[in-house]
Amino acid sequence: MDQTTEPNRHTPENSAPPAPDYRRMTKAQLIARLRETEGHAPPAAKIAAPPCSDSATIDHERRIRAILETAVEGIITIDEQGLVESVNPAAERIFGYKASELIGRNVSNLMPSPFREEHDAYLRNYIRSGKARIIGIGREVLGLRKNGTVFPMDLSVSEVRLANARMFTGFVRDITERKQAASESAALSRSLAEKNKELETIVYIASHDLRSPLVNIQGFSRELAQACEFIHKRIVETPGDTLSKKDLNDLVSEDVPEAIGFIQAGVAKMDALLSGFLRFSRLGRVSLSIQPLDMNELIAAVTQTMDYQIKQFGITLEVAPLPACMGDPVQINQVFTNLIDNAVKYRSPDRPGTIRISGRIEQGQAIFSVRDNGIGIAPEHQGKAFEIFHRLNPNRGEGEGLGLAIAQRILDRQHGRIHVESAPGQGCNFLVSLPGLE
Repeated sequence: MDQTTEPNRHTPENSAPPAPDYRRMTKAQLIARLRETEGHAPPAAKIAAPPCSDSATIDHERRIRAILETAVEGIITIDEQGLVESVNPAAERIFGYKASELIGRNVSNLMPSPFREEHDAYLRNYIRSGKARIIGIGREVLGLRKNGTVFPMDLSVSEVRLANARMFTGFVRDITERKQAASESAALSRSLAEKNKELETIVYIASHDLRSPLVNIQGFSRELAQACEFIHKRIVETPGDTLSKKDLNDLVSEDVPEAIGFIQAGVAKMDALLSGFLRFSRLGRVSLSIQPLDMNELIAAVTQTMDYQIKQFGITLEVAPLPACMGDPVQINQVFTNLIDNAVKYRSPDRPGTIRISGRIEQGQAIFSVRDNGIGIAPEHQGKAFEIFHRLNPNRGEGEGLGLAIAQRILDRQHGRIHVESAPGQGCNFLVSLPGLE
């Protein structure tokens, strides 16, 4: 036969169309493709379609298999009783089962309680009433892996009506990483909010607390300048050696030393504030060593270090058995040192001092109480108690007003919390929470 008349088997008209890439299809496209392969094409297409041949049936099965095996999302089909009919490889990876372990079993095995117990009733109610909660809608739910772990997932369910039955197809996507990213983003937002609050506090201190000693330094420096000017003027204007010793003595023994004293006090205050800034800022850069803590041993070490102060003021210390927790031993030691130090510093002059330390486990958190019978904190000052450089009572004891601010900063970095319950004259109860041992 003349080659010019032989049909070209490789012309575009005779070549098979390229197979669709099911991995790139959206849920809606996959659902549409499944319905098409199950015979749910538009009526016009059904009328024009020729009778199914063996090759068409094989092609139909291959298309179904291609969709199930190459889709990135998990695809599970169930019947009206909730029994699994098919599971694609992506669903096997998501749940940790092989298809053979799931086919014929109830799909509720992939759900944690209480959803597992509710599923069959929901399916029966939908078949009877047509009222859908997930079917045709989709939502975020929880799944249960073979190893028992629960994870978040997106679930969309479509319904396919066959000749004498119904089939439900579920599209599953594991969103664990997405949820973790959202959680990390929320944690970052909270951290930024806290940093902004700290920055506002620092700006306030820089504009207020540092301004006060600067004003004193400026004012008394002016007095020194005036004293020098006065001495110079008297020297110039007074003839011979008749300069009044009394005038000079008043300046040198009273005015000048007073001005120098105020200047030195202002410098010391500024130095203390700047040192406090440095200590506070370093807390955010110190690397943490989070580990299980025996709080009975830790508190024993703290109280032993402070034994002299406690006995010096005749304070009674009681320590109940304490639960273990997770934290950095050095920094948690500092938290409780600061709290006990405050209890000693702000003891009541009207009665013997007592400090009681106790603890309990509550919803996975170890909660510790440091209770004293000191002078207490008025409600209007409790919100400011944890602000940097805020002193509860500037007239009692020494300090920079950093103890509680440092305690809160330490606990924030270790997923802990601190707050105070108090009333004037009734002492304080500082409550510290840290992650308990799992």
